[in-house]
Amino acid sequence: MPKQPFSNEQTYFALQEVERTHLASQENQSLKLEEERAREKALHFMKCPKCGQPLEETPIGAVRVDQCRACAGIWLEKGELEAIQKEEGGFVAKLFDVFHK
Repeated sequence: MPKQPFSNEQTYFALQEVERTHLASQENQSLKLEEERAREKALHFMKCPKCGQPLEETPIGAVRVDQCRACAGIWLEKGELEAIQKEEGGFVAKLFDVFHK
């Protein structure tokens, strides 16, 4: 017996199922990406980029920078160098000028 073509109703529901499956797949991928980002952040938060040891906040004037007690590295977040430069001036201002050339 020859196959009968899909009716309009069958085609409609098949397309709806394909779209639903596609949207569910996209949502699943988004959730997995968010979970991966959260996991990566938890693994690396307040860890030294150089040696992986924990970072501690250390005050430099009114600014608190992240410092590694193992390798003595100092890590600055966005805007911290400018804040230190405004507060301290002198050597830090010259250092800041070197990085902005």
